[in-house]
Amino acid sequence: MTRRWLAGIVALVSLAVLGLVLNVFSSLPATDGAAAQGTATNERVISVSGEGRVTVAPDIATLTLGVEVFDRDAAVAQQAVADRMTAVLAVFRQAGIPDNSVKTVLYTISVERDWQQPAAPVTGYRVTQLIEVQVRPIDRVGPLLTEAVQAGANVVQQVSFSLANPAAALRQARELAVRDAHDKAAQLAQLTGVGLGEPVRIVESAAAPPVPVPAAREAPGAAPVPAGEAVVTVSVSIDYAIR
Repeated sequence: MTRRWLAGIVALVSLAVLGLVLNVFSSLPATDGAAAQGTATNERVISVSGEGRVTVAPDIATLTLGVEVFDRDAAVAQQAVADRMTAVLAVFRQAGIPDNSVKTVLYTISVERDWQQPAAPVTGYRVTQLIEVQVRPIDRVGPLLTEAVQAGANVVQQVSFSLANPAAALRQARELAVRDAHDKAAQLAQLTGVGLGEPVRIVESAAAPPVPVPAAREAPGAAPVPAGEAVVTVSVSIDYAIR
C-alpha cells in the first residue's frame, strides 16, 4: 500500500509541473519571424516598373590608342616604342590636351616563339603601350587621330563618346521613369477596382554608357569619326499601397 501511495503522489507532482511549464510557454509573445510573416501576408501592393530614356549629344571623347613594335631584340623593341610614343604624346601636348587627361592603360612585353620547331625557340619580342586620352570638344577627334597616326601610333583600339556631366539628363530620365511607373499603377488600380495609395518601396537603376566606335587594330590612317548620340536610361521599380 505504501508503494502505491508514493507512486500516486509522484504522478500527481509530475502532472502539476508539466501543466506549469505549458502555461508559461503559452503566455510568451509571438516570435519576430511570425510577426514579420503576418505583416508581409497582410501587405497589399501594386508592383510596377517604369523606364525613362533621354537622348543627348555627347560632349567628351575618350581615345584608346598606342604603339606596338616587334623585334628580335627586346631592348630594341622597347626603345622603338618609347621613341614613337614620345612623338604621339607630343601631338596631344601641342594640341593643348592637359597632362591629367592622358594616361597609360597598358604596357606589355610578350615573348613570341616558333612553336613549329623543336624546343620552340624564341623568335622575338612584342612590346605594346596604349594610352587613354580624353578630348574636348569632340570635333577635334578626327584631326587628332590623323596626327597621332602620322606621329607613329599604329594601334587604335577604341574611340568612345560620353557625357562629362550626366546629372541633368539623369534627372530628366528619372522623372520620366517615375511618371511611367505611376501611369501603369494607376491603370492597374482602375482596371481592378481598387484605390491607389502611396509608394511603399522604390528601387532605381541608372545607366549612361559611353558610345563606342570600333576601330581597326592596325591604323594606317584616320577617318572621320561621328559621335552619334548618348542615351541615358533610368529604370525604377515601385510598390504602391492598395487603399
